[in-house]
This record gives sequence, structure tokens and C-alpha cells, in this order.
Amino acid sequence: MSLPNKQSVDYSEQQTSIPSGDDRHLEEVQKHNAPQSRLKKVSKLEKIIFASLIVTFLLMAVATIRMTTAVNREEEAISTMQVAQKETQKEIDKLEQEKSELLKSERVKDIAEKAGIELREDNIRKIK
Repeated sequence: MSLPNKQSVDYSEQQTSIPSGDDRHLEEVQKHNAPQSRLKKVSKLEKIIFASLIVTFLLMAVATIRMTTAVNREEEAISTMQVAQKETQKEIDKLEQEKSELLKSERVKDIAEKAGIELREDNIRKIK
């Protein structure tokens, strides 16, 4: 079996042309590559995932705003009820004080004397 003969290439026969003075600057031909749309490079699954993330973000934002609004309304209702309770408690305290002043034994004795009622110490009792 014999090996194929290698053919030697003689580079001396090839002519190399040296550009003349005006042709020294070779013009490069630039192809105008239109930029491809970035969305064409993205797969459908990636588009669906990205769209679902955006929708989820928007829904979470809306839900957060609604919950904050509901909490604020309830806090306002609670504070209104607390103010009403404090006013009612003040009124109750005022009436309790008035009741204790009206039921003092000295006052009752004075009223009884003015009305002509005879006082008997054994019939007097403390009124609560």
C-alpha cells in the first residue's frame, strides 16, 4: 500500500498585487444588520412567565391598597367608638358623684327636718 503523493504548492507563482497609491485604503463593505426584535429571542414560555409575574405584581399591589384602606376604616371606627365610650364614662362618673352628694345623710336629715319628719336614730340607715 502506498501513500498518496503530497502535492507541493508553489506560492511563488501566485501574484500578489500591491495596491497603488489611491487604492491603498480598501473599503470594507458593511452589511446593514437590522437588529432583531428582542421579543423574537424570548421563548413563549418565558413570555408567559414574565406576563404572569407582572399580573401577579399588579394584583398584589391592588390587594395591598384595598387591605390598607379597609384597616384604616376599621381603625377610624374603633377610635370613634372609644371617644364615645370615654364621653359616656365621664357622664356616668358625673352622675355617680351627683348621686353620692344627694344621698349624704346630713342632706337627708335637713330635708326631713324641713318637712317636719321626726328623726329616730334607730330608723336611719345608710342608703347606697
